[in-house]
Amino acid sequence: MPRPHINLHEKVRAVLQHTCPLLPEAHSPIQHFERSANVGLSLIKYIDDHIDPESVYPTSYDRHLGHLRRMVLAELIESFERFLKEMATVCVDQLAPYTLDDRFDEFSPKRTEQVAAFVTASSIGRALCESDTWINNDTINKRFRSLLKAPFGDDWGFLFPGPNQGNDNQLKERAATLAILWQIRHNLAHNLGVITHSDSMKLRMLIGGPVQADRRLSPTTEDLRYVKRFLSETATDVNQRVGARLAVLLDVFHAADAALYDAQTKATEISQRFAFPLTIGGHV
Repeated sequence: MPRPHINLHEKVRAVLQHTCPLLPEAHSPIQHFERSANVGLSLIKYIDDHIDPESVYPTSYDRHLGHLRRMVLAELIESFERFLKEMATVCVDQLAPYTLDDRFDEFSPKRTEQVAAFVTASSIGRALCESDTWINNDTINKRFRSLLKAPFGDDWGFLFPGPNQGNDNQLKERAATLAILWQIRHNLAHNLGVITHSDSMKLRMLIGGPVQADRRLSPTTEDLRYVKRFLSETATDVNQRVGARLAVLLDVFHAADAALYDAQTKATEISQRFAFPLTIGGHV
């Protein structure tokens, strides 16, 4: 019998109908990140716990596990990017009703799909933040510096300062390491982990040492644990700094006009979103 005809165009489109609900932690960017970042390492642990390497072909086992580790590495970095987007979304939604300056200009819609998002998005923050990529320290700095600046005043500090930005060497070192991960993400997304000569030169400049080209990234499970730890510590630091700064700005608006919102309700709301206690108008 002839093989039944399958409409591949319909099958590909059907992928978009196969979804699942968001994680329960999705209301809090930092909690959402931690849950997502743990999934990949938990998957590798599950495989380690349930597959005996002595019972399978070693070459096939190593090849498949290497592929899985590359996917986990990419997902770790992507989870951090999403964390930044979600955190910016919270800030935009909290500040938009009370500000009249140009702090949102860095997020202004420039493409048709961004304009269309304003019609369908459930919040202005999602419309402004979700459609763009957040995979470059300079771009991230510009957005948060503008978003969290003083009302009609100077820009806020650098979230990930470069060599000539600020005096905090610890933050500069963290930013330099994050820049390496952004480049690794680019490599995984566009070259499947194959280090091209272009990738090699870029990474060599970022780490200040040799990076061999015409090789493929093959991270170990220990590598993934260190990346996860670095991103978790970075996310915690960023969450604390951004949450505290947002509380300061909301406190300024409330002090100027206490009728804008109930301070206790607002303090509780942003404390839940950032997952640590924040104070507005003397209310925690």
